[in-house]
Amino acid sequence: MSGEARPNVLDPRQLMRIEAMHRGFLYQHLYLANCLLRAASAGVDKIVVEGDEDVELHRAADCFYVQVKTRQGLLEAGDIKGALERFALIRAEHAAGARMGTARFVIASNAAPAPKLAEMLASADWPKDVEVHWPGGPVAADPALPQPPIDVNAAASACSTFAAKLPFAMLRPDTLTWKLAGAAMLAASGTPPRRDHAFHRDELPTLFEQLIVQMQDFPAPPAIYRAQINEPPLSTGGRVRVLSGLSGAGKTAWVAEAATHLGTPAVYLDVGEMPGPALASAVAREVAAKLFGRSHGVLGEILLPGASGMETLGALNIKLGQDGLSVDVVIDNAHRLTPADLKPIVNQAQNIRFLLLCQPGTVTQEIAALLGVEHETLGGWDEDTIAAVVAEAGCVADYADCERLSRLTGGLPYYVLNAATVAKREYDGRIAAICADVEAQTNLVATAQEVILKRAFDTMPDPMKEVVAALSLADVPLSRDEASAYLQKACKLSRQSAINLLRQLPDSGAVELFSNAGIKVHDAMRLLGRAYIAGRGADHERDSRKLLSATIIESIQKDWSIAKVALLVRLFGQLGQAKILVEFATDELFHEMGVWREIEPFLIAIAEDKDEDAETRLWALDGLVFNDLREGDVERGLKRIDAMRALLDSNKLGSDEWLAWAMKRMLAVSSNDDVQGVMDMLSEVEERLPKSDQHHRIFRYNRALVMFKLGAYDLTLQETERLGQEYYDLLGLSPEQVIGRNPPAIRPLLPKGRDNRDDLKHLADTLDLHAQALQRSGRSSPFARIHAMKFYELAHAPQSVIRVGQDLVDDFCVHNDFEGARDVIEKTLLPTVQALNLVSWVVPVRSQYAVVLAYSGQFDAADNEMRRLAPYEAGLSPAGRGELQDQRRLIASLRRSGPPPQRKVVIPPAVKELLAARNEQAAPPQQRRTKIGRNERCPCQSGRKYKHCHGR
Repeated sequence: MSGEARPNVLDPRQLMRIEAMHRGFLYQHLYLANCLLRAASAGVDKIVVEGDEDVELHRAADCFYVQVKTRQGLLEAGDIKGALERFALIRAEHAAGARMGTARFVIASNAAPAPKLAEMLASADWPKDVEVHWPGGPVAADPALPQPPIDVNAAASACSTFAAKLPFAMLRPDTLTWKLAGAAMLAASGTPPRRDHAFHRDELPTLFEQLIVQMQDFPAPPAIYRAQINEPPLSTGGRVRVLSGLSGAGKTAWVAEAATHLGTPAVYLDVGEMPGPALASAVAREVAAKLFGRSHGVLGEILLPGASGMETLGALNIKLGQDGLSVDVVIDNAHRLTPADLKPIVNQAQNIRFLLLCQPGTVTQEIAALLGVEHETLGGWDEDTIAAVVAEAGCVADYADCERLSRLTGGLPYYVLNAATVAKREYDGRIAAICADVEAQTNLVATAQEVILKRAFDTMPDPMKEVVAALSLADVPLSRDEASAYLQKACKLSRQSAINLLRQLPDSGAVELFSNAGIKVHDAMRLLGRAYIAGRGADHERDSRKLLSATIIESIQKDWSIAKVALLVRLFGQLGQAKILVEFATDELFHEMGVWREIEPFLIAIAEDKDEDAETRLWALDGLVFNDLREGDVERGLKRIDAMRALLDSNKLGSDEWLAWAMKRMLAVSSNDDVQGVMDMLSEVEERLPKSDQHHRIFRYNRALVMFKLGAYDLTLQETERLGQEYYDLLGLSPEQVIGRNPPAIRPLLPKGRDNRDDLKHLADTLDLHAQALQRSGRSSPFARIHAMKFYELAHAPQSVIRVGQDLVDDFCVHNDFEGARDVIEKTLLPTVQALNLVSWVVPVRSQYAVVLAYSGQFDAADNEMRRLAPYEAGLSPAGRGELQDQRRLIASLRRSGPPPQRKVVIPPAVKELLAARNEQAAPPQQRRTKIGRNERCPCQSGRKYKHCHGR
């Protein structure tokens, strides 16, 4: 969802005004680009931008003055009043002979005329020399004038379509379009060489030729270029920039594509094999040829015979200053040079902007330090882009698979493409399969990532290899103190040696640093480190994992995060800690953390291990069944329930084990509408239920749940109403106290000195079931769902927050409250999914968001979101695919027929008074949560991805 989040600004209206202004300018420049492409065949002698009018087309016999208008709605009469007055003044100058030729006037707009303006156009007194053009309106009769498109995207497309008919075979039509739009922007600003704001007919072939030459100097961009996260422009106005990235990060592809959209001159130099002393001459020669190659005599002023490279560069710098010109010079493989080679050149050429492309390492750090700049990085591909790439390669993946591939490759483009190629060839296109093999180090075909990075890894000193390998077992950042303590034990280092090696690590390019003093081996490099650990033998690998698990346990106690829990689960599984894993799996709240994929393979292995004790195997099955029923896979759940029964029959297990089996069976048979089976299980469970209030409350909830599944909604409501009140009493709360309070304001009201999470979770479950039963009975209770979400959040049950939140969104949509639905998704669901990396919920929540956008009338945004989700479709379950297709059809239907009107939400006066009172009592408002893409830059300004910084 990277790039789609709206900026969190102080004044949204101001942002909308700014966006509209820039859309208008871009639309105008694309209109002019279209005019430039038509000029030669239409006999236009000169085109002026931002003169008396937005665009002027001059010919010997006549002159068109074009006012370009962009509007969100219809074009009103008042919108063109000023243009008509200005046309009258220009018309008078032509009539008086102050201007040559016949004046003709055009208003070109993306919007159709409003009724009043349409009436004016049809009237007899409308000026005969004034035309109004709009999409779908009268076709422009003169070939010099393009038909106005509906919006910016359509303007670019129309321009590219026309450009494709012109004889510039070496230049892509869209490239020519954007270069011309950039040239139009420069002319509009009066920047040399267009101080007169004009393009002349005799210079157009040269202009097109220059644009072609500029692109030819750079490597050819990919046929289909896919942007990386927060991709910077090639030129930012900064004098010197350093952009670093591992081999395979896509630096060259990025700069090649970026150059095609640059409207100013740029030069590309690959200095991989160039001696440092030759750099000044090369820069001077290439820049001079680019800017002055067609200007007679100018090259002779710069490339003086016998002058040194630095002298020539100095002469070029003076000429650039005199002419008010500037140029961007991209130096690829700059890390092959020394800082001493680069600094004098940068100092000598003050009128040149330098972009240095480097690989991470000591030299790059020295270059950045000597030039006084911070090095930038490319963010890699996000999961949506990875999904599009693997789908194009003929592979199958859901969102979780794409997120997994992102973690393994660091999102670096070349490695993702290679992994998709290998998956198609060796794994029948299954991305999940290649990820599993690469993680387990069992892939028979080496990936390009392993081959390329192995060279970098092998050149490291042995102590550095040991450190990188040990840290590679962790896919979360460790604090420097944690990393130091772990390395001292794992690598048998003294404290000082560990600290020294940690200080040297950043220069190796193998690690990522975080603003919270964290350190982690780069995702793309961890494969090499783990292979090195495995090569040291099973005992060494096991000891390292034990030491790391102890470190992570201590870290979780200080700073809990789902990512750390997921790592700990994997470590316990790899170490064979069956009982700990089973303890995790039988805790309801564990299933809320979104790490089920991490633990499921280990639980299956435990359940099938006949050497494991029966009690542990049964509880492993209990955890598996819980997830089966949660996901609706009753058939698989019943098979595992039968396996639990077999363990009970053949072993002397306790009452808790029997009760676990019985409860799971009762829930499973209710899903199959087996009324008699449910009644038999209810009676049997109730007879053997321990005499404790807690057990009886849990039993009563499960009884209400099975009644709900059997369609006995009145019985369900009777039970949930009583049970809900009991849980409120246990927590010392009333429903009235919850209204108008967010979870942070409710927490101080809870009982002190005890763990309330289970009671909070059970109250939320009860309220959710109550809301479902009301809905099935044809009634509505949004407060039940809203309160359930609050209690789920207090219980740290994020998946249930998402599930109930989606139900609440559907409830709002049924009642035509689309603003309320959108508010729930934007303020709660999307931020929760993204911040906690709940990968299984990404597609369902985003597709639901697309539907809500369509209900809100934002059809293009809805279609764009569904288009980004399309590559995941093949990897979804049949039910998931069906839901996505139904949503796509619903959006198309809403576009055709229009959505229902937004319901006017009326809040009763008593509720308003209560909310006002609660707001006065509330603590200072917390900063509103904003949607942060996992692969977006972290808001802490570290420059790192959110998922690698505060998203951990």
